[in-house]
Amino acid sequence: MWSVRMRASKKENNIEKHISGAEGIYDYSQIERVLKQLFKRAFEHSKGKPDKVVITVERINEEIQTVSALPVNTFFTNSPEEAFCLISEKLSSIGISDKALFSAFEVIKKYPMRGATLIDSITGERLERDKTRGIRVSRIHMDKRKRMKLIRQIKNLSTQPQRVIEAITIASKVASYPEVVAELCISDNPDYTIGYIASRDLGYLRITNIKNKGETIGGRAFFVKTPCDIEKLTNYLERKPVLVI
Repeated sequence: MWSVRMRASKKENNIEKHISGAEGIYDYSQIERVLKQLFKRAFEHSKGKPDKVVITVERINEEIQTVSALPVNTFFTNSPEEAFCLISEKLSSIGISDKALFSAFEVIKKYPMRGATLIDSITGERLERDKTRGIRVSRIHMDKRKRMKLIRQIKNLSTQPQRVIEAITIASKVASYPEVVAELCISDNPDYTIGYIASRDLGYLRITNIKNKGETIGGRAFFVKTPCDIEKLTNYLERKPVLVI
């Protein structure tokens, strides 16, 4: 099996800006088709055309771990303020402090990163080693049968089901790590105003109007129960091959 990953970016004011990314785990026979799809996708994003596209094809030599996909539910809110209240209620019910939640929102809004921030679920302290890059969840794929089942489930709720599938895949891997309590995600796509929170206890909760249309600020925060071996957690999220079933 092979891990195939794409990242597209563009330089603005001498700073590399993330445009789009995607990845999966494939048989050798699928790679050529997937490469064409990823290259096309890199140039068809609403955030504009990139000036740099990096595609990585890497053989997987270790056993691929399987994890269960989180159950999916959708909550409809009318504004970012209403969405925040819902998020606060849900996350506090599983032990995440207000301080941690405010810290996560502050990092997402003020310090845009390629990856996710790690937030202590009680103190709100940032725990990731590289606070510029963050943590990038990688080497993931969803089983075809599970993917088709979820697409049927959400097809009437989303015009971009593939985007939802990719997010569920990430969230399911993240939630499978014992010390991760929950995840908060807000898309940096200006046209996409649906975000989510996810955890083993809550499942994957899609939340409408988590931000206003046109806003490009977004990111991910993983709430972590301490003590936690951050190096081990980072290695699992970034390097352990996982198939979501």
